[in-house]
Amino acid sequence: MINPLQYVSCMMWSELYRPQKVEQMIGNEEARLVVLKWLSRWIDGSRPLLLVGPSGVGKTTLVNVLARKFDYDLIEMNASDTRNREDLETLIMPMFNNSSVSGRTMLLFLDEVDGISGREDSGGIESIVKMMKEPTIPVIMAANTQDNTKIKQLAKVCKIVKFNPVPPRELAMFLDYVLENHNKKLGTEEKELIVNRSRGDIRSLLNSAQGKVAGYDVMRDDIFEIDIASAINGYFSANSLQEAKAFLSHADASYRDPHFGMSPDERRKDKINALFSSIVSSRISYESMATLLDVLSKVDIIVGRIRQNRQWSLLKYLDNIIVYGLFENSRNKGIKYNQYSMLWPVMAPIFARGQSMKNLLLDLAEKAHTSKSIFGSVYLPYLIQILIDNKVDPEEFARISNLDEKAGEALAKEMERTGRKKRAF
Repeated sequence: MINPLQYVSCMMWSELYRPQKVEQMIGNEEARLVVLKWLSRWIDGSRPLLLVGPSGVGKTTLVNVLARKFDYDLIEMNASDTRNREDLETLIMPMFNNSSVSGRTMLLFLDEVDGISGREDSGGIESIVKMMKEPTIPVIMAANTQDNTKIKQLAKVCKIVKFNPVPPRELAMFLDYVLENHNKKLGTEEKELIVNRSRGDIRSLLNSAQGKVAGYDVMRDDIFEIDIASAINGYFSANSLQEAKAFLSHADASYRDPHFGMSPDERRKDKINALFSSIVSSRISYESMATLLDVLSKVDIIVGRIRQNRQWSLLKYLDNIIVYGLFENSRNKGIKYNQYSMLWPVMAPIFARGQSMKNLLLDLAEKAHTSKSIFGSVYLPYLIQILIDNKVDPEEFARISNLDEKAGEALAKEMERTGRKKRAF
């Protein structure tokens, strides 16, 4: 027979201490109160909530706790797994038109909505904005950030509730409580390191503490960080595995999941992206590049699975995988840090074209009821060819179509570029 105490001792502390009641939660008291009042007073047509804050501060847990408290039938969806308009509308609209099978009112929770705003978005955010204007059931959404443009569009139809990292003092008190429950002891410096490295993330705090008491060295005693550029250059010029690992582990960067979308600063501080851009912009053989990128692709898959399964404690192994996987084939190759994945002479014309096409694609995508990325990659080439074949004046087309004043100039350049390509063949 299994001893219940043995079962508990094998559980992840992050699951064992997952709150079952609102009063068991830590930090963000004001934000939790706002959500509680909103749900208790909800009426048909109320604006949805958008919970914004980093991972591990209790957004998802709070929604689950409140659903039980007010006896809602919780329907939880990971929005980043369903990016296009058709799929989202197929899944969400029936909930607005029907009651729950159990007879209870449904509560829709869309997690990771900032993950919709990536390059694969096919009108997903625009569709959600439209559906959320008059919801017939309570809707709560969660995002790690609201910095990108599309989430700002969504924020206009929602009530924003910001969640902050849990303060160190509250984390320290909670850590003492957990250690006492398990009859475990850690030194003052060890506990300070765990609290500081968790950066306000309760899940990270529990995973680090559980690993430490189990005998794993999950922390560095010498906490300092160096800029990602210096770290990458140091890694590729290091003479030993130990030196290379020191540079990578001390980088002011982390392993981020692109499902969430990334700001320019977040992209710069993503270790996989920094290594990728540095490798592909270097002048090494295709064979060496393929070998190095194969390692990075495997690490990228692992990051995605860690996020999907919420096994955050596994992130600590990624530095080792990269260090040992890339080291032998990247020595004396002259690889240097590059923030961008192509050389400037190649990137500059692409960047300039993107700037000139930005407003044009936004206008045309809105008229076609699709996303900017889909219109640019699928519809625009056909539109340009039609204009060329029918000898349409781009300035006149832009005026008749009520496009941006610079749209005609941008269309003319695209028509000229397409014509040059045809002549080249």
